[in-house]
Amino acid sequence: MTRTNSPESIRIAMIMAAGYGTRMGKLTQQLPKPLLPLNGWRIIDVVLTKLERQGFHRVVINLHHLPEVVREHILKHKWKMEICFSEEEELLGSGGGIANAEPFFEGETILAVNGDVLCDIDLQELFAYHNRHSPLATMAVLPSTNNRDYSLVVYDHENKLWGFLAKDAEIPKPFISGIFTGYHILTPQARGYLQPQQQSIITRFYSKALREGKPIKIFPFHGRWLDVGTEAFYRSVREKVQKGEISLSSFV
Repeated sequence: MTRTNSPESIRIAMIMAAGYGTRMGKLTQQLPKPLLPLNGWRIIDVVLTKLERQGFHRVVINLHHLPEVVREHILKHKWKMEICFSEEEELLGSGGGIANAEPFFEGETILAVNGDVLCDIDLQELFAYHNRHSPLATMAVLPSTNNRDYSLVVYDHENKLWGFLAKDAEIPKPFISGIFTGYHILTPQARGYLQPQQQSIITRFYSKALREGKPIKIFPFHGRWLDVGTEAFYRSVREKVQKGEISLSSFV
């Protein structure tokens, strides 16, 4: 049964954490990316603590690379949330991984979050925005024109998704561009586009739904967002955390 969610009733989140972390170089050969240290924290600990403090009841984490290491670390902590693991024999990508975890979602609208970003987004505000507009999905996007480092999301002045740009592609006028924060809300109808096989959620769901004229909203996010998904970005963030220039407590 598909449930209608209010901001207070959304219960389930999924952390995307199955990848090899190849952009991390040698750092992830023996240690999965979600467990890379940040001054006493692990990356995934920051994300989990944020979800717990913002009232989630269940968090699903997909696993592939060194799954037992991730599982053992997470289960050492007595979380107030139910922690579920969705193991992938083969990497299924951002779309297939979510589809593979569908039995954990109980037909509800969920929050999906990348496991390699830190963000001080107010999730209750994001949920309220989504519920006001009732789209198939809502992407939290950091307004930016940095097309050198990122493939940008493009949207209009009514915050409707327009499309996606490859790196270095010119930003079309009069549209607004931004960086996908890794946080998005997915309704059961959005997840219906996905199959439990290797696929990208951008091509399998977002791009296809756009061509069909389906409603997808952008939530412009103007807070702090840190990408720790590459070796260079991770080392930079770790150094700033160690120097006290970044406080991880602001991201939970």
